[in-house]
Amino acid sequence: MAGRGRRSRPQELRAAVWWDSGAGQLLLDRARDILPRWIDRLQPESILQLGQPVFWGMPPGTGRTWVLLNDGFAFPTEAYLQAYGACQEMPFAAMRFDLVIVPFCLTRMSDPEAVLEECWRVLRPEGHVLIMDFNPGGSLSFMRRWRLWRRDRAWPWRRPFLPLGKLRHLLETQDFILREGRYFQYTLPGLEKNAQWMELMGDRWWPAGANAYLLLAQRRDPERPLVGAVTPVKMRRERRKLRSEAPAAYDPLNQDAGQS
Repeated sequence: MAGRGRRSRPQELRAAVWWDSGAGQLLLDRARDILPRWIDRLQPESILQLGQPVFWGMPPGTGRTWVLLNDGFAFPTEAYLQAYGACQEMPFAAMRFDLVIVPFCLTRMSDPEAVLEECWRVLRPEGHVLIMDFNPGGSLSFMRRWRLWRRDRAWPWRRPFLPLGKLRHLLETQDFILREGRYFQYTLPGLEKNAQWMELMGDRWWPAGANAYLLLAQRRDPERPLVGAVTPVKMRRERRKLRSEAPAAYDPLNQDAGQS
C-alpha cells in the first residue's frame, strides 16, 4: 500500500511552512492533546488519515493499522503505511476502515461532499469519521482575511473556512449520524505562555471563538439502522448499497466532550 514519495505542490509546501510556524504549532499541540483520547475511546483496528503530513507524534501501536492517504505532501515516514491518491477518489476497497481521520483537509478541498462520500464508502458498518477543521469564528479566520487583503502569497489557506453548520449538513446528507464534538484551541500567536489559561477560559466562556472544531460522526447503514436515526432518502440509500457491493447548549457540539 505504501508508495513512492512525490514532489509537493506549491500549496502543500506553503501549508507545511505554516504548520511549522507559531500559529500552526499552537494548533497542532492542542490537537495532539485531544486526538489520542478520542482514538482510545473508539478502539479502531484500522485507521485512515487523509491528506496532511504526519504531525501527531504518536506511532500506530501494536495491532493497529494506520494508513496515511498522501495527496501531495512529501513527508515520508516509516511509522505509517502510505498510499498516494486523491481524497475525492480513494484507492481503497469499500468497508476497509473502522475510523477515518480528516485533519484540516476539507477547508482546502474543492468538493468536500465528494470527500465525505468516499469516507462513507471506505468505512465499515457503524464506523466513524473524525473531522478537525478551522473555525470561521476564530482568530485564525481573521488572520486569513488580513493575509488575503495584503495579497500574501505565502498564506496557504485561500478558501473560506468550512462553517460548522455546513459541515453538519454535508454529513447528514451523506448518511452520517452526528455523535459529538467540541471546539478547541483559543490561544493567539505570541501568547504561548498563557496558552493553558486561555484554553480554560475559552472552553468556559467563549467556545464558538475557538480556532478549530472537532466533530465525530458515525456511518449509518440502511440494513442496520441505528437507534434514533432519521430515515435516509431512498435514492441515496439505494446508491450507497450498490457502491458498497461493488468491488474494490452547543448541540451537537459539547464543549466537554472528549476531555475526560
